[in-house]
Amino acid sequence: MDRLNALDRGDRQPVRSETYSPEEFQQHPWPLRPGDYQVFRPRASTAVLILGTPPGLAPATFAGLDEVAMAGHLCTENIGIEYVVKNCLANPHLRQLALVGPDIPGHRPGDALLNLAANGVDKSGRIIGALGGRPMLMNLLPVEIEHFRAQIAVYDLMGATDPAGASKRITATILPAVPPFSQGLAVTLVEPSQAAPAKRLQLDPAGYFIILPRPGSANPLYVEHYKNDGRLAHIVEGPDAATLCAALLDLGLVTRLDHAGYLGRELTKAEASLSSGKKYVQDRAQGEIPRGSCLPTPSRSRATPPAVAP
Repeated sequence: MDRLNALDRGDRQPVRSETYSPEEFQQHPWPLRPGDYQVFRPRASTAVLILGTPPGLAPATFAGLDEVAMAGHLCTENIGIEYVVKNCLANPHLRQLALVGPDIPGHRPGDALLNLAANGVDKSGRIIGALGGRPMLMNLLPVEIEHFRAQIAVYDLMGATDPAGASKRITATILPAVPPFSQGLAVTLVEPSQAAPAKRLQLDPAGYFIILPRPGSANPLYVEHYKNDGRLAHIVEGPDAATLCAALLDLGLVTRLDHAGYLGRELTKAEASLSSGKKYVQDRAQGEIPRGSCLPTPSRSRATPPAVAP
């Protein structure tokens, strides 16, 4: 952990950065970052952050408060806070954050956010004075952090752990109306790339798999591994998708990353079919099979085999 905390952010250069007035806000997408939140009134002045997922407290709890723009959960002292900061900066109408619920042991995101507002970060990106395990903001530029500290007031209402109490404390504590900040700020560090289906199927030299769920068995996920010439080489069974994936990798039966990703998806589908009762049908991997290649499907008398994986 000390080595992680000692990592330097380096000089991050944004791909794109823009500022805009409160009047121009509606022309920009918001919120910028995904998360477990609900948006009620984008031009209201307050966001509510529920620390963790305490029983009884949910984003919808605060839907009836006119001053609340959005409410959501905050669970981590690093990337979670980065998302909060990005979303706040992109909306100049947001001026207040209310922290409700008990702080999370170990992570301490509430403590980290309060210290970010009060103290900022050091040169390595660590929130000064924060007590959590790794309060490192590696994906925020100094200009973003200073903008956040100037724009947002953070209120410690962490003693409020029930819906009625939390709503009452928010109404009694935060300012009912705060003028918008002078400008919104949206910084993009990494340009998203558009995923496209694979055009060519790359065969795994180690072979391919047939996945057969067995409802009611002690090890309900059953996997047969075949060499690319159709010879059965291994049979592996286990209780769940995660265990099977780890076992197949440990046995060296997967040598390509795309094959490992395919296998993880299919085993997860097979596991879900055991819970839902729906029939599992194994999908063929994406891409066209190279000319001259052949993926033989072993004959099975007890079941119709699905399309084989590469």
